[in-house]
This record gives sequence, structure tokens and C-alpha cells, in this order.
Amino acid sequence: MKKFFKVLGILLLIFILLSAGAYAMFKATYVPSHERREDPVEEVVVELPDPDPVVEVIEEPVKTEEELWQECIDDSDRVNVLLFGTDGYRADTLIFLSYSKTEEDIVMLTVPRDTKHEVEGMTAQGQDKINAVFCFPGDMGGADNQRQAIEDILGVPIHYYVKVNYWGLIAIVDTLGGINVNVPFDMNYDDPYAKPELHVHLNAGSQTLTGDQAMGYIRWRKNNDGKGDSDLARTQRQQDFILKVVKKSFGLNITKVIDVCYDYVRTDLTKEDILFYGSDLVSYDFNEVRRYSLPGEADYRYFYQDEDATLDLLKEIYGFQMEDDFANNEE
Repeated sequence: MKKFFKVLGILLLIFILLSAGAYAMFKATYVPSHERREDPVEEVVVELPDPDPVVEVIEEPVKTEEELWQECIDDSDRVNVLLFGTDGYRADTLIFLSYSKTEEDIVMLTVPRDTKHEVEGMTAQGQDKINAVFCFPGDMGGADNQRQAIEDILGVPIHYYVKVNYWGLIAIVDTLGGINVNVPFDMNYDDPYAKPELHVHLNAGSQTLTGDQAMGYIRWRKNNDGKGDSDLARTQRQQDFILKVVKKSFGLNITKVIDVCYDYVRTDLTKEDILFYGSDLVSYDFNEVRRYSLPGEADYRYFYQDEDATLDLLKEIYGFQMEDDFANNEE
């Protein structure tokens, strides 16, 4: 019997070593799917050398700030993802997520759903807001076009999207046993015409929200008496809540959450992509996430993006430093 357990122990040790080796090999050799998307094949033209070449001294032109900024984007290892919710019709919470492995850095940037964004040919009421793109008809709508719209206003590539519907949020929160939040004030609002209907009745204070309560909490904008909060405060609440969900998901409940996601979440990340990036995030301190909101101003109907401030913010996120880049260029 002792011999049996000895042999069994050796076999288990070999299995663990092989598994660890296979995973290490996977991490070392796997190329994320967005880096494997096919580029046009350039025709190679072979020219015979000139027997009497004339050597010309050509001064390399000084690169513009725009060219240096584009090089910064192209050389960065940042992987950008659009996370957004939907009721099946329009997009709602729109969050740009950016992850850099070398910098060990995660950024969350919320884009207000009422951001003015015009698309040629889409002139019906409400179609000039960024969240309407998802519900555009035919080839003009859908998740990929919603991703492209956010990419257009930010000016940096967005490699993937993750779409979660409201029922998915409810299921995920309930799977996690609820999420504890500190509700800042009494929230009381009813909208039977919303899709789905919105009924929010929460008292101020620390409490554990169920899935249904959580959906109302992140959708709430004002009370029945018209008193509400700023879009910035709503953005901060949504970001806080999402981070709480992520933190709790990366605990012992991760496998259950993944099972739920198969039914309610749609993404163009492959399973291998998720494994590749997820393994890096397991030990990440999500308290270190840098959080922003799209720069701009709002009126009673629209949010107007400040394009110059947006560019400055993206350069900060990417660590673009003009003086250093010019110094390197001169060398």
C-alpha cells in the first residue's frame, strides 16, 4: 500500500510539473488575437544594385507632434477594450478600459451615453447620441460599430468589446451573493415606460444590493420629484460598482461568474485571450485603477466632448512626453 501511494504521489507531481510547463509555454508563445489579424501582403520588388551609385545626403525631416503621437500609440503595448451595457436596444454605460502589462496599469474612462455624435444618414430624433449607434439598422449598428464610434471620438484603437445586458448584470451580482455599496442618499424613482421598467427604492447607507437593486442603482439618474445628481457623480458610482464586481469575481466565485457570462455576455475576445490577460489580472490591485470621465460639458440634452482636453488626457494615459520624444528624435 505504501508503494502505491508513493507511485501516486510521483504521478501527481509529474502532472503538476507538466501542467505548469504547458501554461508557461502558452504564456510565452501565445499571440493575442488582435495582433494576428491579417494585414495586406505587400508586393516585394527586387532591384539590381546600381554599379555606380550616387550617394545623396538626405536630411531626415523633423517629425511633427501628430506623427510622434501616432508612433507612441503604435509602439505601446496597451490593450483597449470597450465595456458597455445594453437593454437590448441602446447602449448605456460605456467604459473604455486600457491595460498595459509593462506599466502594470489599468485605466477606466467613462463616455457619457448622451455624448453628441452625428453619423451621416442617421437623422431621426435621438440618433445623434453616441449610445444610439448600437441600435442603428443593418450593418450600421451592433457592437462592433459601437466600438468603432468610441474609437473615433477617442482617437486610439479599441481592440475588443465586451457587451453585457441588464439581465446579465442581475445574474452576475446574484451569483456573487450581492455587492455591498454605500448608497449616498435615498433613491426613489419609477419609470414604467423604460425598457426594462425602472423601479429604484433604496435608502441611504451601507447595504448589500441584490441583482435587481444593483441594476436600479447604476441606472438611477434622479428621483420622482426631479432631484438628481450630476452625470460625473453617476459615472463615479458606476465605476465604483464595476470595480467591486470585478474584485469579488476574481475570488473563489470566478468559475461561477464565467458560467453566467456564457449566457449574458458577448465579446470578440477569444477564450485564449481571456486566459492570457486574465492570468495577469488575478494578482492586480484594483484599488490602483486610474479612473477618468470624458472631458466636456453637458446641457439638458447632450454632453459635448472637449476634443482638445480628450487628446491631452489620452496622451497622459499613454505616457506621451513631447520633450523626450523630440530629444530622442534629434539623437
